[in-house]
Amino acid sequence: MSPQIGINADSGTMNGDLFVLDAMLREFQVSGFSHVEIPVHGLDCIIDGRLALPCLEKVKRILEKYPFSYTVHAPDALNLEDARNPEVHAAALRATIDFAAEIRAGIVVYHGSRIENFANRASTGCADATDRESVLKLWGKEVERFGKIADFARQKGVTVAVENIFRQGAGEKTYRIDPRQLAAVVSAVNSPAVGICFDFGHAFISANEEGFSIEEALRAVLPRLVHVHIHDNFGRVSGQNLRPIDTMFQGTGDLHLVPGWGSIPYLKLFPEFAPSYKGVLMMEIQPRFKDFYPAAIAWMTRMIEALPKEAIQ
Repeated sequence: MSPQIGINADSGTMNGDLFVLDAMLREFQVSGFSHVEIPVHGLDCIIDGRLALPCLEKVKRILEKYPFSYTVHAPDALNLEDARNPEVHAAALRATIDFAAEIRAGIVVYHGSRIENFANRASTGCADATDRESVLKLWGKEVERFGKIADFARQKGVTVAVENIFRQGAGEKTYRIDPRQLAAVVSAVNSPAVGICFDFGHAFISANEEGFSIEEALRAVLPRLVHVHIHDNFGRVSGQNLRPIDTMFQGTGDLHLVPGWGSIPYLKLFPEFAPSYKGVLMMEIQPRFKDFYPAAIAWMTRMIEALPKEAIQ
């Protein structure tokens, strides 16, 4: 069986324009990808927590023109711990799962929950601890929430993949920064409908910023790994909310480079996860590098060919 190599459809590039979506899919097909990750928020298909059916039907007609299999990315800003409108965020995640079921996508990626301005709020534990007991003491309600989400997702034939992401602000507390904490939360949910999306680029930045080993982090998520995001960077945060053109020359930030262009030690990491991983090798490459999609596929193919034949079936 050929390897499942995918690419993300960038939400900012689409910005609700379905003609752009169609053009991107044509380009992905020419490049040779087999899977595409669709960001539901880039298509305006969820409004006020509800699935916008007229938009959904238009999107489905476009997607059905192409031979891809699809995965879905939930809105980046979605947060089940939102202090203002948590019910809208929960409804939006359910709507994202509905969207995935409608386009026959088996995976929905969720960026994980976070508590903002944590220092000003009462806490029941230490989010910085890496031991399971301390993590679950703080995130017990999250485990309960995911239990309900798992029931809903299972009925729809969808798996929610919770993604790790590097620190977004000094006052933020979240299990998603450290994949070991993420693994503790998802393992406590203990449902086949909730797994982990390991983002190598995010993990590399977090490992350097927070002081843990990316290899150890990857090993921690393997039992619950259902999806991956593959791209490259140099493991350095920008420290500011700058544009890619302002960070690229410095080699800082979440650059989403073509794999192999940065410093992520993929030659060490691939043998750690590929032998047991059966999902999509989903690349998240900044659209400014679209001319290098064929090179990215060639890189991925070389990585696969370097593994034992039974590694990826």
